Amino acid sequence: MKILVAEEAGFCFGVKRALKLINEYLQKGNKIQTFGPLIHNVPVLNNLAAMGVSSVSSVKEIEKNKTLCIRTHGIPREVEKYLQKKGATILDATCPLVKKEQKIIAQLHAQKANILIVGDKNHPEIIAAQSYAKKVTIINSLAQAKALPACKQICVVAQTTLNTEFFKEVVAVLLAKAEKLTIFNTICQATKDRQQAVRKLAPKVDAIIVVGSKISSNTKKLFHIAKEKNKNSLHIETCADLQKPRILAKIVKFTSIGITAGASTSPEELDCVKNFLQKL
Repeated sequence: MKILVAEEAGFCFGVKRALKLINEYLQKGNKIQTFGPLIHNVPVLNNLAAMGVSSVSSVKEIEKNKTLCIRTHGIPREVEKYLQKKGATILDATCPLVKKEQKIIAQLHAQKANILIVGDKNHPEIIAAQSYAKKVTIINSLAQAKALPACKQICVVAQTTLNTEFFKEVVAVLLAKAEKLTIFNTICQATKDRQQAVRKLAPKVDAIIVVGSKISSNTKKLFHIAKEKNKNSLHIETCADLQKPRILAKIVKFTSIGITAGASTSPEELDCVKNFLQKL
């Protein structure tokens, strides 16, 4: 069996940065809690838990003797202000590109602009991002874009993990909606690179395996892109999933398999999948 790994796969800059910050704090003897899951990847979160890094979902659960680490997706502005007011010790692991997105929205709000965010309204990144303006419109489909009323101006911002081709399609619709359209392409470069790499790899192999959490936005989009280019695409969370009889029966039939992984999937997990397939 021929195994090919996408040119860009696995941990992105923001995730590497967050884990580095936490490791440095732990080495100094600090105790850490994260506000919400640091990233969307269970094995990585399990490793953090094994090192004593717990996760809280509300301010009531915060322990005074622990540093509070803000997740890579960020947290709502009002929550962060509340924590600062309460004197919580904060380690901000928000991805710098998410911070950039938040800053743009805050500036647009100050300018009283008509703000449109393209992304998942239930995703923690967008929940945090929308808090930087009193009024925003959030859409996540072409149907929603087409249903928007005509207006004088729209300032559009993208979720950092958005499908690049989908964003282009939405922008094309918005061009007919607004007299003036200002586009902030806030999709991060790591997302663009990983999506482009899987588009390139998928047609070259019999099947594609996408490794990453089922609730990871960027991983789900990688799988969607892979599926468009190769009908034999599988989304697994960990290497252990490959040993399931149902999945194993499928992959042994292929002579070539491509592998890609979401931005929150560790190099170790990616290597595990590669090594398992090579042994087949």
